[in-house]
Amino acid sequence: MQPRLVIVGFGNVGHAIVRGAIESGIAAPSEIGVIDPERARVEEARELGMRAVTRDAIAEAELLVLAVKPQHFPTAAEAVGRVAAEGPLVVSVMAGVRSNAIRDALGGVARVVRTMPNTPAAVRRAITAVASDADVVEADFQKVEQLFASVGRTVRVPESLFDAVTAVSGSGPAFVFRFLEAWAYAAEQVGLPQDTARALARETLIGAATLLDATREEPEVLRAKVTSKGGTTAAGLARMDDASPRAGGLDALMIETMQAARDRGTELGRG
Repeated sequence: MQPRLVIVGFGNVGHAIVRGAIESGIAAPSEIGVIDPERARVEEARELGMRAVTRDAIAEAELLVLAVKPQHFPTAAEAVGRVAAEGPLVVSVMAGVRSNAIRDALGGVARVVRTMPNTPAAVRRAITAVASDADVVEADFQKVEQLFASVGRTVRVPESLFDAVTAVSGSGPAFVFRFLEAWAYAAEQVGLPQDTARALARETLIGAATLLDATREEPEVLRAKVTSKGGTTAAGLARMDDASPRAGGLDALMIETMQAARDRGTELGRG
């Protein structure tokens, strides 16, 4: 039996995608084929009931997911070979690599949809952007959205904005984690023991995110509810903005952060 889903690259993202597909009933483990140059990853896939396959299995698959790092795509493309127009729908999760470049590397006729999930896919809380202007039919879009809905939410975005998407949601979890690192360190500097500082910062972030999710209120509304005029929160927020680069406040710092990440995505796309 040929696999319905072939995934190239069984790293963190690839693992999250197939786990979501299995748990949501999209595909059984035996219906998933894995291609990865690292033997340990292939063995892990086998232990989970999936199959190690070669390019010969690709032609009959419904979906071919490219879950490799952008710099590894040329090697992956050689392993995959030519993909026919009537072959599997090619789904990329690679930052920066344009759909036309993917199509050209796979023989010039494959149907390609770009996506950009993020690492919360590991806990089925990802947000995945799906390129809305690919040359595919609506049924193909729905297949892609069904797959990524198994690990979170999906939104359609023009491919021309994918570098911005990568900066905002693809890189976004790392920005949150870096902020948490600084938060915990600052808590230590105001006198708290390290373990206590880390616990307070971590659980406050998780609790605030859970509150945001549960209430569906906008962040500015929730911020206002905890900010009393002349109080401690107002003092901290004022300092946060005053200390940020070029007196542009925290907003300016975040804009610069997003621009740097977006521009790197553009560079990756140029090869």
